[in-house]
Amino acid sequence: MSSSSSSHSMAMPSIAFLGHTITEKLTHDNFLVWKVQVLPHVRAVVMIGYLDGSIKEPATVIVTEKETNGKKETIEIPNPEHAIWVTQDQQVLTFLLASLSREVLMQVSNNTTAAGVWQALVESFSAQSRARQIQLRSAIGNARKGDLSASAYFTKMKGLADELAAAGKTLDEDDIISHILEGLMHEPDYNGFVTSISTRAATDQPIGLSELFSLLLSAEARSLPSTPPTPLITPPT
Repeated sequence: MSSSSSSHSMAMPSIAFLGHTITEKLTHDNFLVWKVQVLPHVRAVVMIGYLDGSIKEPATVIVTEKETNGKKETIEIPNPEHAIWVTQDQQVLTFLLASLSREVLMQVSNNTTAAGVWQALVESFSAQSRARQIQLRSAIGNARKGDLSASAYFTKMKGLADELAAAGKTLDEDDIISHILEGLMHEPDYNGFVTSISTRAATDQPIGLSELFSLLLSAEARSLPSTPPTPLITPPT
């Protein structure tokens, strides 16, 4: 048996680690989160080659020569490496299938190897992730505060940025802050706030999201009409 198959055999006892369940099964909306969970499990048992196809399926039989009564003949015998490959591939496949939701499982039900399932998922969800990135980038770029409170607007923008990160495109804090300020530029009550923050950024005084949130709440409080004090009413004597 080759050294390659021997190393695979040595890894087989640790395949039991693949019995660990994935906390979040794959749906049509969480491919990257699911992928982050799956890959460490498979790498931990040195089986990533069964996903990416780098561990190729060996031939099912070995062709050899046998000599009988002085005559040589060609015979085929079962390849033990193929049996090992099938066992390990099906272990990884079982782990993958158990981590899929029912609707996703139906999409890959015709694939019989771990690499086949993995490739089908990557091709399907990579295109979906790119489309989702475009959608979210458009949403965050066109967002406006409008009638939202400062807190609700900030939460909305931060949520869009988080969704974009989950779709595979992470914005740094400066970009998120820029989008938040752009959405405030259409609000006359916040012109001074936007100018102040932009000026500060231009003078190498960086501002983080947490501080921006606090300053935004303060700006909102200043923009609200003041409530006149309640007149003191003297009770009748």
